[in-house]
Amino acid sequence: MTDIHHTTHSTSHLILRNQRVDAQRAINNRSMTQVPSQKELKNLSRFVMKKPFKSLNERKVASKEKDAQIEKARREGLMLTINKQMQDTANYFNQRNDELNARTLMILRGLIKDSDTKEDILEKVLDLYPDFTLADEALEYLLQTTHGELRNQVQLAKDELNARYGREIVAGKNIALQAKEFSEAGLGSPTALRDMYRDITGNPREVHTLFDELSRLFDYEKLKTASNFLFHSLGADLKAKGPSISRAELARLMEDTRTLQAILGVYFFFKERMKLIHKQFANNELAFPDRLTFEVLAQKFMQLIKERYISADRVKQLAKQLGVTEEELAQIILFTQMRDAIRLVSPRIYRNQKHKEEALAAIIEALEDLEEELEEEEEE
Repeated sequence: MTDIHHTTHSTSHLILRNQRVDAQRAINNRSMTQVPSQKELKNLSRFVMKKPFKSLNERKVASKEKDAQIEKARREGLMLTINKQMQDTANYFNQRNDELNARTLMILRGLIKDSDTKEDILEKVLDLYPDFTLADEALEYLLQTTHGELRNQVQLAKDELNARYGREIVAGKNIALQAKEFSEAGLGSPTALRDMYRDITGNPREVHTLFDELSRLFDYEKLKTASNFLFHSLGADLKAKGPSISRAELARLMEDTRTLQAILGVYFFFKERMKLIHKQFANNELAFPDRLTFEVLAQKFMQLIKERYISADRVKQLAKQLGVTEEELAQIILFTQMRDAIRLVSPRIYRNQKHKEEALAAIIEALEDLEEELEEEEEE
């Protein structure tokens, strides 16, 4: 028993000693793997030396620069979005009214600064759009592409424009379709036609005076188109929800325009008679004045009709203006056509029936005087 116990104790002691030896060896091996060699230390030193060292301040600066780059990118992205919105809005206004060029609207928006007052804004808008109706629409575009205090100033500018030129703005809007249609017919630019309409409706004048003004602007063919433009524009303005002037005044102007068209009938009459006049001059071997056209005949006839008192002497004075003072027969030919015009053209050109009768009587008396003079010459 004693031997067995001794043997067992020796064996246990041996096992414990061997375990301690193995444990120590493992510790030594782990320590050896954690401690770098001289070569590794040298390489590590080179790596550390090559890697730049940044102080705390430098790291703060770098962080701010990075933040600035991020903010710049954000702003650029925002500006791209804003510019696209402005472009889309400009395109919309152009589609609604092709007189508002999208690029010009964008240029206008670029001219507007955050510090601009209503006066600055109004000046810039009117520089690009002197037509008050277009200027009002351009300000509407600015309202849709601005915000904050700048938008408030734009609204004030729009209010100021409408306070000053409300009638002109409304007139232009009410006849937008007619201005475009007759512009395409070659009568003039839409702005020029709107300006003409605003002037006629804003500064009424006697119909014969208006005709004289228009006849200086347009030849006969264009004059017909101009009178049609006025008539249709007045009708559109009259039917609009908010007319530019009173409906009573518009109705009166429409009557004047009908008279204007009646005056054009005078031109048409003499135009149709020119072939006959040329033939009569030729048959009587009379020289035809170079400047004598149907327009000249119509103009002189209308000048006569405008006279407060028409006499035979006043009729005969037209001979000089027509270039036929030396030939009584030539005067008879021309005044005979004027006599026929009195009877055949629209009664609208006369103030009343009495006025028409006086004009006819004066021309007949002038013709009788000329016939007597011609007979006396033949007798001599």
